[in-house]
This record gives sequence, C-alpha cells and structure tokens, in this order.
Amino acid sequence: MKNILVFLSIIVHLTISAQDFEIKNQYLIKYCELINEAENKIIINDLVSANNLYKEAFKEFRYPYAKDLQNSMNVALRVKDFENAYYDYHSLKCLGKEFDINFLSKDFKNNEKYKIKSCENKVDLQYKKTLDSLYEIDQYYRKLSGGNYEAYKKDLTKSDSITSTNLLRLIQKKGFPNEYNIGLASADNMFYQKFYYIIWHQLANNHYSSQKVNFSKEILRALNEGKIRPDIAGQLFDLNNGTKDYSFFKIYQFIVNNEKTDCCYISEAILPEKRAAEVNTKIKEINRKRKLIGLTSTEEEARKNIFFLSNKDYIFTSITIEGFQFKNNNDAELFKKYLIKLNDTTH
Repeated sequence: MKNILVFLSIIVHLTISAQDFEIKNQYLIKYCELINEAENKIIINDLVSANNLYKEAFKEFRYPYAKDLQNSMNVALRVKDFENAYYDYHSLKCLGKEFDINFLSKDFKNNEKYKIKSCENKVDLQYKKTLDSLYEIDQYYRKLSGGNYEAYKKDLTKSDSITSTNLLRLIQKKGFPNEYNIGLASADNMFYQKFYYIIWHQLANNHYSSQKVNFSKEILRALNEGKIRPDIAGQLFDLNNGTKDYSFFKIYQFIVNNEKTDCCYISEAILPEKRAAEVNTKIKEINRKRKLIGLTSTEEEARKNIFFLSNKDYIFTSITIEGFQFKNNNDAELFKKYLIKLNDTTH
C-alpha cells in the first residue's frame, strides 16, 4: 500500500511539473500586456506613453498590483499628472504602504482638491496575524541554525510540515492571501509577502525538509483571480516543481571571503551571437511559458532588471540580484567564466 501511495505521489508531481500553467482570464491577460508595455516605455524614458498605458491597464483590472500602482505613481509625478499620481498614492495608502512623512506635502502641495473615495478594501487583520505567526514558525529554526540547516534537519522538517499544511488549509478556507485582504504591512520593499517563503520552502528539491505540499494548484487559481503577481507565481512554480521554466537571465553578485561585494554580472548569452543552438531553444521555450502566465520575455526582463540597478524608484520583479559567496577567488573566477560584467558592455 505504501509503495502505491509513493507511486501515485510521483505521478501527481510529474503531471503538475509537465503541465503548462496559464492565465485564462481575458481581462488579466490584457492587463498584463499593458503593464509589460508600460514598463518597456519606462526603461526608454517614454514616460508620457507609460502614464497612458497604466491608466488603460487599470481600467481592465480593478485590483492592480502594488508594484504597478507605485510605478504608475512615480511616472505620473514625473509627467506632472498629479491627479493620477494622487489616486495611485491613495490606493497604496489603502493597502497599508508607508510613505516618508514629507512625501505628501512635497509631491502634492494642493492635495485637498482631489476628490478621492474612501478605501474600499478591508484588511483581514486576523488572517494577516495568522499568516505572520506561520512565518515566524517557518523562520525560527532557520535563524537558530545560523545557516547550518543540516544540524536542524529534523526540526526544519517538522516546522515546514506544520507551516505548509496549515497554510494550505487557510487558503482552502479563506482564499489565497493578497494585497487587498492582508495589506502590505508584511511585505518587503519589493512587495514580496512573508507567507510566500512558506511556499518557497516547499521546493521540490529541498535537501533539508522534504516537500509536504505542492502549492501549484493554489498559485494557478490565485494567478487567474489576480491575487498573485505573474513574476512571483513563476518563481514559486519553478521552486515547487523543481523546474527552470520562467527565468533564464539573472543578475549575479559575488563575495569572496566576506570581503567587498563584486556586482553585477549576467550570462554572456544575453548577446545572441554568444548563444549555442540548445540555449536558443531553451530561451524560446521559457519565453513561451512566460507569455502564458502574463510575463514579458526573459530578455526584456533582463533589461528591466539592469535598468532597476540605477533606478530604484521602479519595481519590475521580486528578485533582481542573486548572490554567491566563495572561500577563494579562483572558484569565483571559474563561475564568472561565461558571464559579462554589466558595466563592461551596453544593453
């Protein structure tokens, strides 16, 4: 009986891993297309067009993601569309985003003239509190271990089982948590929610704590309901299924012997002439899958991430830079062999 259950679990995992995840909500598809276009306009400094595209996108979808509201607000401020910027500011405040104390008086000198409705969303404080408690359990042994996860393998297995199964029950009972029902107070400056880490730690190839829950079905449903950003959904799909279907061009930084950080590098395959045939095939397949969940191409994502390095006011993806630590410089140089340092070339 045990062997049958193991076999069935493997079949379920392979079925989930092999399938194409896809947004089928036509309004969200249009919204994502407009947002991707607006972001492309930002990186070429065509802010008037970006401002118009954000307005059009927000007509397609009533609950825009916080990153899009923030980008729209910053664009509108730069083109002096203060009414639109204030609307975005108010929407972010309703979600619980904190601003510098002088932000309102500095950027909106006559804000009393803008007619704004009261906040329509209501934060479920009890739901948020429960999720934060699960996150604390998730982090407890990871912090205690000081990075030596092997020594706390049994504890991590137990705590990850508790957090993941309880999160699944909560999602099934109350729906997928999102910015409009738990707010932004538990999110970082890239609007990455704490509870995402519980899903992250259910990665398919976790060496310290075996996967108890594959959240792909819940993520896909949330994606089609507009409750999770496509870039975060793609990252969590990959982690939960042990795939690399949604990302290729990453920006890397290195630290050798805890000394100065060496940043920033990207795969030389960003240059088409440096790509082998199999790399081209892989990139085409990644871009096909990215498009299905509302993402731009991995090349365009790379350009946005490079732009972000010197333009921190804008947010395009949740994870822009991946870091590696090495004990000696030779290992670091070996890793860099097929990378390009970004200030050594133009993109």
